[in-house]
Amino acid sequence: MKTLKLKTILLVVLMFTGTSGFSQTNYTKKSAYPNWSVSPVGGIVFPTGNMSENFKSGGNVGVDISYRVNKEVGFYGQGGYYFLGSKTAGVPDGKYLEYTAGPRYYFTAPNLKSSVYLEAGIGAYTFVQDAYVQNEVEIAEVNETRFGYNAGLGAVLNLGTNVDMLFKVKYNTIQTTGGSSSFIAPVIGMDVRF
Repeated sequence: MKTLKLKTILLVVLMFTGTSGFSQTNYTKKSAYPNWSVSPVGGIVFPTGNMSENFKSGGNVGVDISYRVNKEVGFYGQGGYYFLGSKTAGVPDGKYLEYTAGPRYYFTAPNLKSSVYLEAGIGAYTFVQDAYVQNEVEIAEVNETRFGYNAGLGAVLNLGTNVDMLFKVKYNTIQTTGGSSSFIAPVIGMDVRF
């Protein structure tokens, strides 16, 4: 009887000693935030408003660099090249270069690594169009940079530890002399985190 009590006490002491060793372990999980990511992107451009009177839909390529502060908040910078075909014969195509930055707000779910986000940005848009002749009048080359802003909705679909698929649609407005020009640009890209 005495040995049974002794064995029970010894077993209880060993259990507490073994588990207390784990509770004192200084284990820290590395936080996923903050992190940087780079996304090469490409898509389509749909001119709207007065811009759609002169240009057809075209394509775009660019790079999206983002810094995610935490699960919900991030910031981005984007450089893009948009090419638009002219609707008028003999008039060269138009090209826009975009340099914008702004905040992002991510909507997440506790059990998902994928998320949906809203973004807004401000920056510069450079319009470039080669010189041409129309009705015997020479039209000079255009190369002007204007202030612009954009807003959009996007999604990040998790594909792996450091790789996501990025989808977004942005409405871009560029301030011009006497008004503004605007276009909608849906893009897709691979988001690589580091």
